[in-house]
Amino acid sequence: MDYGFSMTTSLSDTAPQLQLKFLGEPRVLLDSKPLSLPPSKKTRALLAYLALNPRTFRRELLCELLWEVPDDPRGSLRWSLSKIRRLVDSDEKARIVADRSSVSMDTEGLDIDIAHLHHLVKTGLEHAELSELIEAADHYLGEFLQGLELPDFHEFYIWCIAEREQVSKSQTLLLTTLINRLHHEPAQALPYARQLAALQPYDEAVRAELIGFLMKLDCQQEAEQQYRLGQKMLSEVGAQSSGLLRGAMQQDTSASMPTHSQASTTPAITKPSPINAPTVIGRQQELHSLQQCYQSVANDHQAKLLLLRGEPGIGKSHLLQAAAAIGQAAGAKVLLAGTFESDIVRPFALWIDALRYDSGNADTSLFNGDNHQDRDQLFTGLSDWVAEQCQQQALVMVFDDIQWSDESSAAVLHYVLRINRQRPLLVVAASRDAELNDNRAMLQAIRGLRGDKLLQEIKLGPLPGNELQQLISQHAPDVDVLRLSEECGGNPLFAIELARAETEGDSGSSLNELIQERLSRLEASATDMLLWASVLAPHIDIKSLQRVTDLSNSELDCALEIAEQQGLLHTHERGFDFPHHLIGASIYKQISPARCQAMHRRVAEILEVDTALDLKLAADLAHHAAKSGDPALAARAMVSAGRLSLRFFANEDALSLAQRGMKYAQQLSPAEQVCLTLELSEVEMTAAPSADWNASAEKYVALAEQALDHGALPYARLGYQMASYVRWINGQWSDAERDSLQAERVTRGSNDEEHIVGMAETAKCLALLERDLSHADAMLMEASSIAKRRQISSATIQIALGILRYYENDLPKSEELLLEARTIYKSQGDRINEYQANEYLVMVNIEAERYDVAQKRCQQLVEIGDKLREGSEAPFAKAIQALCDYALNNEDEGLDEPLQQLRVADAKHRLAYVLTRAARFDIEQGKIDTAIARAQEALEYTELLDRPSEKMLANIALAKAHKHNNDQAASERHLAAVVELNKSMVANWARNRATELLGTVNV
Repeated sequence: MDYGFSMTTSLSDTAPQLQLKFLGEPRVLLDSKPLSLPPSKKTRALLAYLALNPRTFRRELLCELLWEVPDDPRGSLRWSLSKIRRLVDSDEKARIVADRSSVSMDTEGLDIDIAHLHHLVKTGLEHAELSELIEAADHYLGEFLQGLELPDFHEFYIWCIAEREQVSKSQTLLLTTLINRLHHEPAQALPYARQLAALQPYDEAVRAELIGFLMKLDCQQEAEQQYRLGQKMLSEVGAQSSGLLRGAMQQDTSASMPTHSQASTTPAITKPSPINAPTVIGRQQELHSLQQCYQSVANDHQAKLLLLRGEPGIGKSHLLQAAAAIGQAAGAKVLLAGTFESDIVRPFALWIDALRYDSGNADTSLFNGDNHQDRDQLFTGLSDWVAEQCQQQALVMVFDDIQWSDESSAAVLHYVLRINRQRPLLVVAASRDAELNDNRAMLQAIRGLRGDKLLQEIKLGPLPGNELQQLISQHAPDVDVLRLSEECGGNPLFAIELARAETEGDSGSSLNELIQERLSRLEASATDMLLWASVLAPHIDIKSLQRVTDLSNSELDCALEIAEQQGLLHTHERGFDFPHHLIGASIYKQISPARCQAMHRRVAEILEVDTALDLKLAADLAHHAAKSGDPALAARAMVSAGRLSLRFFANEDALSLAQRGMKYAQQLSPAEQVCLTLELSEVEMTAAPSADWNASAEKYVALAEQALDHGALPYARLGYQMASYVRWINGQWSDAERDSLQAERVTRGSNDEEHIVGMAETAKCLALLERDLSHADAMLMEASSIAKRRQISSATIQIALGILRYYENDLPKSEELLLEARTIYKSQGDRINEYQANEYLVMVNIEAERYDVAQKRCQQLVEIGDKLREGSEAPFAKAIQALCDYALNNEDEGLDEPLQQLRVADAKHRLAYVLTRAARFDIEQGKIDTAIARAQEALEYTELLDRPSEKMLANIALAKAHKHNNDQAASERHLAAVVELNKSMVANWARNRATELLGTVNV
């Protein structure tokens, strides 16, 4: 566009006295010093329009351009022109030329950034000096009239968008020319390539060139990020890649960078993005404490948690940003994370988000694969990772809003700081006192750190009046700062919002009223979108908004743009959020209670379908369902989130969710209540052993009976099976058998799938109890036949068959079936049954005397056992591992401790298994007295439990041991017991041992 005035083409010449900057937010400079612009957006828009259109306009046209009839357009135009005159007129020259009918602006001699940019492009970029191009690229950044497009005023909006497009073309030409000049200097070209990719996000060639520079500079990780972003951008516009992105990633850079090996599989760690140090007004004492605390940690290698406490909006987040900037400026590694209200049920949320911030992608190794499922191993892994980082540089971790932290994150915080107390580790965290008092886990962690002398606290009070006045002046210099500073009560956030309100013409006296007035000026679609955003917060993204608002893409884009212009939403790399939690909370308060429940219900119903294996979604589901006013939905959500927490061994979180779900279930009709109570009880049972297992078993049977009364057969089956399992694990085997058989009976009137499950579970129970194995085999044959016909896959059939084949001594087939069951259970996240499949895989290999294979499998058993609830699983895994060590190395030193733990857990069947086999090895090593003691203890347990196979092994060991001691009477007594037991149903491997002992094929 020809602006109608002359100018030089070099930025280095003497600048005119008055400069108008329209790239980015509008600015006016006089002798390079910024002038205060009028707060009115329309006045600033009018200044740009007159300056960039140097001609005479009729007043009516300008009135129609920016004002509506009810606003007194002519009066508003006069007021705006008076404000502009103060900026551009001088004693020597009146630039605003106006009479009663027309207005124009004299732009002669003015320095206007856009005019310079267009002039430089028009006169030929190819002839400009390199230094001139670099200077221009550094100066002419930003979007034209950022935030001032005023979409409600069509003519101005059309002009603004057209001008913005023209500016974008000129910036693109400038950057393209500069990059071409610097093509062989990738380090110098890189920042301009980044600018160009941001300016032209959908241009594949532009992004490919950026990737090429990154590859040449060995910035592999950022190159991969840009590649993925490029693919995403193409997908958004429905375009197919031409192959340029892939080609850029695969280029050979060895010639240009001979010191780096392209064959390296280790991704390059890119330099983290710089953290902008905020301008902090006041709080000098707190800033000094931050500096001192960091220096103490870095110099003395003394880890610390620095806790900032205070009410919402008091400035905690601003100081956290300052702490991050202090750490990065000093050369420390800085990680940032924050929690939200819904995160309180998302295990390890704080640490997952913090490590995701790291450019080295530590969360890939720590929270993916199997390690993330092992709580203790995860704690150790996180601590080791922190220690490794601290060996290289000080580590600063900045956590916001820890009052909403989950139990697992709080426990890790305490553990990591305590273990790394002698390392340069600083955790700076912010919390609200009121909500923190409701977070038992985080309070416990803080108390522990206080007792360990690892805690320093800063309580933030109200900002003093003079500092508030300075803060308000910074945001709105033309307002009555004294009055506003008195009204805001020392709260910086409220002070800023009051200043914004004064600028915008709001009259509210509280934050809620200010937000209400701002919402009232928006279109209905924008207001509704913001209400939904406040419900979705903090996880606000385009996809979620589209699903709940039912707005079209263009309508949603427009609503989001308006919200950003109003300072009510801002964009970040994963979506949108509110500038401060209190702004979102204020918008949320505008929703009526009835609609609020309906909105949460809709979100929860969507998440109920989407949850799958995502812990964050499960936490969101629990959060929204709890606010939905629908107790059935809330109880179901607690079941889903609880089961997912169990999958990731977050047992404390699962238990808490189940207990919350029980409260919702109590509000339901009897039929719904019993069904959901059973599901929640299953979560409880898996998360932690009951203090009174017998009472729990009776409760499950009573619930099963109630489910039968309501015709809920699958739930009745679940109740009986839960009772059977609890009784089995605690040695009440006859009752366990009775409940298991009842579970199978109630499924006979149900559908095929439920009947399959019922038969398979009962057969498995009978196999575990070593009772009526022929009946178990018959049930499994029937279940397998139906399952095959209906094409239903059941891990329970596989594990039950595997256990039966184990007793038949068909060990290869047993191993095959158990491996298949283990894989299915692992994929389903069923940790109890995954453990059981692994348990029998170890036992199969022990029976086959493949102790080296069994020992390797024991490692998996130990890992799972350590992660499960407190019970006999962990000590049994360690005992059986020690048993394998004994078999291989002839040393039983590791057996005593886990055996004692099994005694404490009262796990008689597992104790008997280990003791009988250890007694056999004792005899081989000549430890006869030890063998007798162990076998006698095992025999007592097996007689209580009526386990014929294990009873036979105990008698075999005692017969052999007493024979070694020349106690013929005792030996013959146990031999007679073996002969008698051999007449009953025992495992084939036990029968083989008896045959070997008695020296005859038919005993």
